[in-house]
Amino acid sequence: MLSSLHVKNFALIDEADITFENGLNIITGETGAGKSIILGAIMTALGERSGKGIIKEGAESALCELTFTDIGEEARRLCEEEQIDLSDDTVVISRKIMNNGRSVTRINGETLSASTSRVIAGALIDIYGQDEHRSLADSRSQLAILDRFCGQEAAELLSEISRLLSEKKKYEEELEALPTDDSVRMREVDRLEFEIAEIEEAAVREGEEENLKAQFKVLASARTIKENLFGAGEALRGESGASDGSAAALKFLSHLCDLSDDLKDLYDRAADIDSMIGDLYSDIERVAENIDDDEEKLAEVDKRLDLISHIKSRYGRDVAEIEAYLESDKKALEKIAQSDAEIERMRKLIDESNRAAQLAAGKLSKLRHEQAVRLTEQIVSALEDLGFNRICFDIVLKDAGTVRESGSDEIEFMISLNPGAAPAPLARVASGGELSRIMLAIKSVMAHAEEIDSLVFDEIDTGISGRTAQKVAEKLAVISGSTQVICITHLSQIAAMADEHILIEKSVEDNSTRITVTSLDERGINAELTRMLSGTLVTHTVEEGARELKELADSRKKELRSSLK
Repeated sequence: MLSSLHVKNFALIDEADITFENGLNIITGETGAGKSIILGAIMTALGERSGKGIIKEGAESALCELTFTDIGEEARRLCEEEQIDLSDDTVVISRKIMNNGRSVTRINGETLSASTSRVIAGALIDIYGQDEHRSLADSRSQLAILDRFCGQEAAELLSEISRLLSEKKKYEEELEALPTDDSVRMREVDRLEFEIAEIEEAAVREGEEENLKAQFKVLASARTIKENLFGAGEALRGESGASDGSAAALKFLSHLCDLSDDLKDLYDRAADIDSMIGDLYSDIERVAENIDDDEEKLAEVDKRLDLISHIKSRYGRDVAEIEAYLESDKKALEKIAQSDAEIERMRKLIDESNRAAQLAAGKLSKLRHEQAVRLTEQIVSALEDLGFNRICFDIVLKDAGTVRESGSDEIEFMISLNPGAAPAPLARVASGGELSRIMLAIKSVMAHAEEIDSLVFDEIDTGISGRTAQKVAEKLAVISGSTQVICITHLSQIAAMADEHILIEKSVEDNSTRITVTSLDERGINAELTRMLSGTLVTHTVEEGARELKELADSRKKELRSSLK
């Protein structure tokens, strides 16, 4: 339960310590006295966003601190998950707000994020604000109420659905980044396969082009070369050719070689020339025979050179660049092949995540339908306690046709307040006062189901009076028999039920407005109830009426709580 609230430099409060007890804690005061500031301090400590004017004028920071004792199992589990020390079975949540807008939240001295502290606080205390009944018209709020009633199993299924849908979205984003257009992908595959085949079929080799150019030059000039070689051969071996001349000269000199060394030398030289002319003729004849003047071969060489030129123009200036281009194409083709497999894998993962989310949503829907029956029965019972006679209340669940983070259900709280009237959506039927009572009924049911340690109601009495106010007071008394209740009220019927009565007063001293908080004793309680009954005119009769109201309330409270044991 919430044992105490410590506030310093918060709004109009210099410093205050408020002690809360088990049972029903009532907070009263004149309109505008600052009762809602107390609620604001509690909510600020619990991590609610702080607005302007939170820090008292002239102060550098504000502090709100809550102390909880005898905490429940769920709150204990959450604290242990965050490794918060619970050796004294106490949870102290403090929040310090600085002038620069920053704030620090601590639980038992451990600094935690505001979101984490809100999760832990949610297991310790539940707060009903003045306008919260309006949330009953919101289907998301209605679904949240049912899911909370369903308990941990629903929370785990919702977490699983959220995880699976996040997973599915991630896979969808990864798939979107892949080339999934079949026509574009096939065109790219065709291009790469064509280029790879063209390069590999060409099989250009290092130095090949230079050799082919040399061959082409010879083949293109073969006829001219042969004509000149044949001319040279004719000059050497033809009539009156060099060969015949050298042979004749050698014959003449052969008759003289024995006559002197000089003549012998002339003969030897002539013999060498004749031999050289013979060798030269043989070489000319050989070269001439080897000259290829095949037009087809010339065409083949020319065609090959054209192919090499085409390959170089498209894929690289030399063999090294062409081979690098080929390797790049092969890698690109392999990547597309891999992307095809990746696309298939992503689509499979998306389908698996979707089916798993649908399965989890189906389980959650089944659980909701089962628990909706129980929740309906308990809400109807609580509404009857609050003066709704022959009420018809139902929770209608329908398949939304798709899986969202909230599951696959749509919900509507249907109600009929008058016998014979067809049930209609709650928001269209109930007035503000009726919505307040309906919210009180739901809160009472949820507090029991969730084992919430403390409930806070800010003016749950909005729009009610008379007998209805008495019913609300009695319901608060019943709830506070098992769950601590803190209630801000303007109604004397509710205030009279208090186990602990706290008075909030505003005063002006030295041109400064201050709020004081007082825990009332029996005399103070009677004085405050008298004020609430009479306003400004206080008479002995009113005082006696206030005393009688308190006695009757205490008696009725005891009777109600005894009946529950």
